[in-house]
Amino acid sequence: MSAVVWLAIAVLAGVILDRAALYAERRGWIYWRKRKPPVNGGAVMGAFGEIQTLLSPSYRHVAEEQQRQRTSRHDQGTGADPLGVDLDGGTVRLHSPDD
Repeated sequence: MSAVVWLAIAVLAGVILDRAALYAERRGWIYWRKRKPPVNGGAVMGAFGEIQTLLSPSYRHVAEEQQRQRTSRHDQGTGADPLGVDLDGGTVRLHSPDD
């Protein structure tokens, strides 16, 4: 066979593989082109994170700090308590989702 035929077969195989991967992505089995894995990493990042922790112990601290910064929601400019709890005064401030 000539090189053109082999090239056509390779392109066809690539397109078929891409379509199969897109189908698997729509079913939620894998992440391919359209969807990205969750920010927290999911199961694959969990396994990789454990290996990374063995090689670099500071990785866990960085990952925990990044998670804390994503979930922490407070006004850093005012120095207000991020949870809205005043232990000395015995009060709790609840914020509505519209705040």
